[in-house]
Amino acid sequence: MDWMIFVKRENVRKSEEKLRSDFNLAAKQAITVRDAKSLEIDKDGSFFLITGTDEGVAKCKELIKEFVENIDEKYFDTAKKKLQEEVDKAAEGFGGLF
Repeated sequence: MDWMIFVKRENVRKSEEKLRSDFNLAAKQAITVRDAKSLEIDKDGSFFLITGTDEGVAKCKELIKEFVENIDEKYFDTAKKKLQEEVDKAAEGFGGLF
């Protein structure tokens, strides 16, 4: 399961700490955090992409629900596209090692 959210800059560190504090479940999920500006999105904060089990993602939602900001869906679409481009570039580079 994947879950993408936006968190304002002042709450990014708090959100990351909350997720890391739950060693039993939340910290075991794949959590990608990218500053909006690095994704060429004019927002002041970061996108979190959390990938994991249904139970794990649900725990993450519970832990940081107070920090989640509602923004236009177009920003999420752009962020997902940019993150996928990063993954694809990394895979191309990794493939060149063999």
